Amino acid sequence: MTTPIGMHSPLDDAQPLGATYERTSRPPLNAPALETQTRADVVVVGGGFTGLSAALHLAEGGASVVVLEAKEAGAGGSGRAFGQVVPYNKYGENAILARFGAEGGQRLIDLVASGPDLVFGLIDKHAIQCEAVRTGLLFGAHTAANTAWLERRARFWQARGQPVELLDRNAAEQLTGTRYYPHMLLDRRGGTVNPLGYCRGLAAAAVAAGATLHEHSRAAALHAREGGWTVETATGAVAAAQVVIATDAYSDGLWPGIAESLVPLRAYHLVSKPLAERFHSMVLPERQSLTDTRRLYSGIRMRPDGSLHLSTDGPAFRNDARAFRHKASCRVADLFPALPPVEWREEMAGWVGMTVDQYPHLHSLAPGLWAAIGLNGRGIAAGTLLGAQVAGHVLGKPEKELAYPLTPLVPAWVRPYTRPLVGSLMNLYRVLDSIELRGAYLSS
Repeated sequence: MTTPIGMHSPLDDAQPLGATYERTSRPPLNAPALETQTRADVVVVGGGFTGLSAALHLAEGGASVVVLEAKEAGAGGSGRAFGQVVPYNKYGENAILARFGAEGGQRLIDLVASGPDLVFGLIDKHAIQCEAVRTGLLFGAHTAANTAWLERRARFWQARGQPVELLDRNAAEQLTGTRYYPHMLLDRRGGTVNPLGYCRGLAAAAVAAGATLHEHSRAAALHAREGGWTVETATGAVAAAQVVIATDAYSDGLWPGIAESLVPLRAYHLVSKPLAERFHSMVLPERQSLTDTRRLYSGIRMRPDGSLHLSTDGPAFRNDARAFRHKASCRVADLFPALPPVEWREEMAGWVGMTVDQYPHLHSLAPGLWAAIGLNGRGIAAGTLLGAQVAGHVLGKPEKELAYPLTPLVPAWVRPYTRPLVGSLMNLYRVLDSIELRGAYLSS
């Protein structure tokens, strides 16, 4: 993979996994590296949400599966995610229907909406230790225009009998402890998890179902052979009829064009020192996670130990959110003015694989060769679903049962201009968000 000048490479990410996540996850699996020549029905490349979900569903479907992970399960973007399990794509339901048509769009909407059921169902079925909380998600409208957008979303799902409602300022205050937002959407279908714990739990479940996991076994070469493929690592090789590539932002040159179809962006979050116990019931008392409708990151949730956890802005192509800690502190003060100044104890960061259209992509690259990539920052539910969908294709399920459309692999035209273009766009978003938030504050 060619890394644009000035960008750090996701493949060389030296940032450690979050200690906050490590403390409440099961231990690493410490799976052995691949050091032999072996065979399987399917090789899965990548040990994140998508790859591990694919491996689990393939193994449960009767396939022999080998998973090759370059570091350890969950070591990439999956084990560094913010933790929200969301029943939505980036775009609203009407936009999806317009793009994919009435039938295809509705199937995709319904599939994405089922994501939390799939995630929390797997957690229950396999007793995954990952701080799972399913009391819903909150979405605040930061402008009047976005209130109308949330109203449309609420009406769409209420008409389908789903537990989604629009809250006024008083009702929102009861659930959040803040009067900052005049309107807020509550979606009881979503929730939060410790993503590292969830990844490790998926890996353990896949192994228990019969899959073989090899960690510290980066796939270095991929060759077509009669009847399938051979995937080589530095110390071994696997021959298989089919291969699933699920490396997202951490994709390299294993297959031409995959890395070039994605724009890897850095995503950050901060964890505070635990708040004094008297504040625990004042902030998000039912433990929903709260985001709002601004363009840049705005997640905030309370962890079980009483610490605040925020997704936050930061440099898109290198690891450094220190300059943005002040903005995160100001956000907490805006939302919860009764709290004392927060002290940040940990910064976590990972890479997010962005597609130009901001939809996940499922590709049939060649007979028996698949790629499932482009989680666009909604990886927990989307990645689990995408893994299940690609497993369905491999297992030969009927097309009507598989809602994610197969799309051609197309290079991201912006990639050669990534640094100046995305940097300028994010600066514009910061300015627009600031202006809109200031206007909303003055009018409240």
